[in-house]
Amino acid sequence: MKKTFFYAASLAFIAFGMTACGGSTEASEDTAVTYQLDAAATTLKWKGNYADDSHSHNGTVKVSEGSVTYKGEAFEAGSFTVDMKTIESELTPETGSDKLIGHLSAPDFFNIAQFPNVEVKVNAVSDKEIDATLIVAGKEVPAKMPVTIKKTDKELTAKGKFTIDFSSLDVAGFKPNAEMEKEKPNQYVKPGVEFELNLVLKAEAAKK
Repeated sequence: MKKTFFYAASLAFIAFGMTACGGSTEASEDTAVTYQLDAAATTLKWKGNYADDSHSHNGTVKVSEGSVTYKGEAFEAGSFTVDMKTIESELTPETGSDKLIGHLSAPDFFNIAQFPNVEVKVNAVSDKEIDATLIVAGKEVPAKMPVTIKKTDKELTAKGKFTIDFSSLDVAGFKPNAEMEKEKPNQYVKPGVEFELNLVLKAEAAKK
């Protein structure tokens, strides 16, 4: 009788020890892990095309901060900040970079003096797409970004090319100009701006 009791007690103790040391999968499913932006390793390229396809401009802008949180394999929350003051183009000062950046910074486009940042709220993440809402110049812009996402316990990366439609901004730079149309039609920028994202985030220590 005593042997049976001690045998059962030993099994219970071992089972408890396995649960406490992570033998149970229930704890890992309840563990939240936050991936913080690696700003130095992250790149965001842009390309704007004129409506008549006569020419285009391209460059970069920096993602300054952000994070994504998962609980187990389920996406929980995420947000990023794009610093519009860091926008650069392929042009040099000699070929007109200051003029172009000044044009993009004006109220005709992104009104950077008043709205220096674009805030990105991540609504959902799958293994093939990021669904987000951008706050650009005080207005909401929906964005679906097809990307390839890879997640480990130490790092999360998202890479892809996509187009964001800025028509909802309702600004002059993305619409035909009546006066200019008389001389040279379609000399405005298409509201669909192309982007190429290489997003890198590093996992913090796991938190309950």
